Amino acid sequence: MRRSTTPVLRRRLRETRVIELPLPAARPEVPHSHGHAKTFAGALLVAMVIGAVLLATPWATEDGTTVPPVDALFTAVSAGAVTGLVTRDTQTQWNLFGELVILVLIQIGGLGFMVGASLVLQTLRRGDHRLGDALLVHHGGPAYSLHEAAHLSRRIVRFTFATEAVGALLLTLHFQRDMPWSAALWHGTFHAISAFCNAGFDLQGGFVSLAPYRTSVGVNVVVALLIQAGALSYIALEDVARYRRWARLAVDTKLVLVVNGLLLLVGTVVFLAAEWGRALGTTPPVYRPMTAVFQSVAARTAGFASVDFATLHSATLFVWVSLMLVGGASGSTAGGVKLSTVGIIVAAVLSAVRGQEDPVVFGRRVGTPLVFRAMAVVVLMVLAHFVVTLLLAVTEDLARPGDFSFIALMFEAMSALATVGLSTGITPSLSTAGKLIVCAAMFFGRLGPLTAAYALQRRQQPVRYRLPITPVRIG
Repeated sequence: MRRSTTPVLRRRLRETRVIELPLPAARPEVPHSHGHAKTFAGALLVAMVIGAVLLATPWATEDGTTVPPVDALFTAVSAGAVTGLVTRDTQTQWNLFGELVILVLIQIGGLGFMVGASLVLQTLRRGDHRLGDALLVHHGGPAYSLHEAAHLSRRIVRFTFATEAVGALLLTLHFQRDMPWSAALWHGTFHAISAFCNAGFDLQGGFVSLAPYRTSVGVNVVVALLIQAGALSYIALEDVARYRRWARLAVDTKLVLVVNGLLLLVGTVVFLAAEWGRALGTTPPVYRPMTAVFQSVAARTAGFASVDFATLHSATLFVWVSLMLVGGASGSTAGGVKLSTVGIIVAAVLSAVRGQEDPVVFGRRVGTPLVFRAMAVVVLMVLAHFVVTLLLAVTEDLARPGDFSFIALMFEAMSALATVGLSTGITPSLSTAGKLIVCAAMFFGRLGPLTAAYALQRRQQPVRYRLPITPVRIG
């Protein structure tokens, strides 16, 4: 065997030496879905409180007097929750400073929720990971790093501001026909942000919303497109813009587009059939289809109205309660239980009727846990609607019998929970207790479905065994 020629050096250590290694630099905690949810909820609550304090000052009103604290709080919560229900007319009660406070709250509530919800929902899409540099957001492919997650947020912000700017310009060009340029610019900007954020606040005065423009094709089309841009979510619209072919779209994007289209069609047909000679009676016949389409677009979270909802038939109001319950897409500025949630439940029902073991959506199987979570979100929302309606019936009907109809209270409750903002006109006449109940409903409606989806996902545990099946009689 050949001996190694490499010399070996041996050295005796004369003393024991302790080598102190520097501690590793503290790394910031990686953001995760739980942190995003808590941060957004806390920030939104703080913004609402600050807004309420500012609106309660005499510097925010037209006549320099202070409004009752409950009305200031109601307005701030409605703006921050991008709802649109108001106890004081926005145009006549608040001056430029007050309107600016409301607009900032709308932007915070709409844009903040769009970014925050997108990050939370994308994180939940494949799970919450904390490994090395952290996998934060998944988007149907390779995991997003922290840098890529921040990049997603910046894209959403740029999309929001660009869409609002285009809408503001188009609305300003229309409004300047009826008012000075400076006033038209403010009206155009305010309504564009309010429409994209699905807030429903307006500056027309007299609680008439957009009724003065029910025959204006320009205003109706621009506002409707802004509402849809905010309600369909950046993620779905980016998917459409990137692939442009139906076959290449993600399944949840297809689900959002199909359910959204069907609900728009149903709402338009119902409104035309039920209100042709009633709420649409004062609208020229040639513009009635456009008005019906606009109200169908605004029904699921926007809150703008081009007709008087106090004149609507009870059947229409009941259908509108169902449309408001659905809302818009996940990760959008809209409220409600979301389009994909309802789509999954419908797919599960159809699969059960056909005798299929698992729900199938566009050639893909939907996991049973996802169906259960979708059902839980809807049931929790319906239960919350029952509670809010009952509380309003106690405070407004039992305490003051005859003032409000039950359908009006039920409509108001769902409008608040789904952050829609439509009303039959009873909001300013609510008691203090009723206003506080609606405030709580609006705040819950802004965060409730997202919080429920997060909580249900976090509570899900892997099953290591399966219990025996037992027969149970149903039907």
